[in-house]
Amino acid sequence: MNSSSYSPSCDYHLKGFDFPEWRPNFLTNEMSVALISVTIVNLLVSPLTIFLNVLVILAVKTTPQLRDKYNALLAYLAGTGIMTGALGQPLFIAEQIYRLTGSPASEFCGIPLAARHFIGTSLTSSLLHLTLISIERYISIKFPFNYHDIVTKRRLIVSVLLSWSLSGFPMILFFFYENDVLRFILSLVTKFLSISILIFCRIATYYEARHQMRKYRAQQISSVASATFLNERKAFKTTTFVIGVVLLGYIPIALFKVVFALLISLPETFLAIESFILTLLFCNSVFNPVIYCARSREYRRAFKKLLRRANYVQPV
Repeated sequence: MNSSSYSPSCDYHLKGFDFPEWRPNFLTNEMSVALISVTIVNLLVSPLTIFLNVLVILAVKTTPQLRDKYNALLAYLAGTGIMTGALGQPLFIAEQIYRLTGSPASEFCGIPLAARHFIGTSLTSSLLHLTLISIERYISIKFPFNYHDIVTKRRLIVSVLLSWSLSGFPMILFFFYENDVLRFILSLVTKFLSISILIFCRIATYYEARHQMRKYRAQQISSVASATFLNERKAFKTTTFVIGVVLLGYIPIALFKVVFALLISLPETFLAIESFILTLLFCNSVFNPVIYCARSREYRRAFKKLLRRANYVQPV
């Protein structure tokens, strides 16, 4: 993309991100419609994202049937969704509102920087959590009898803390060491390793589940063991749906940055398309609880119970 004709007035212009600086003259009628549209969508989706992901955490906490290590990881993933709805989307909304007022980038240049740093952190955090879930599902299918010895509560907590640390490290590094190349390499390596492990675990778990199914059909196994395996297999399919939806949200932004951004010559067109794609990316966090509810009877019951309990609370 050609942005050489734009002299930066914002200290954060192009600082680690390849997007043009906002100019008041970009605010045409078409741009106003685009910005108002994405602002309204994000204003609606943001509280819904927080609400549904809080429901997931409360469901896992209050429902005995959901108090296992797999659902604990889903609850940690819901925490990422809450941060997206409570921090990422408000920053993005503020950026669009500043643009709609016709303000120059120099008046709000810290907002897009913070929003895009948070988007990168959220993306890495989601990938790492999904990777942990994929590893946990692989172990549950591959080593059903040694699962509780391998996946301990302590290891689970350490893994989650490590994933949060790895996802937030590039953003923390930004404030102490302004080296865009180093941050880019760290972020790229983390994402590449996460996606590689995730894909391996998905494929390996799929073939292991088929192998286990054929073995169980050929042998006489107890009804309890059969039910346990079917539950693990259903959880694997649920995770696959979640990963699929996440990838559907992240593929457009990846293609946009790598391919289409180089073909767009008008900065206002770039900014409009980027706003729509980032909105799609933010909407990912609201889909996960919907998938849990659609795939799990326990989640549906827990959500209904929590909502009924909330209705019983009378205002003071």
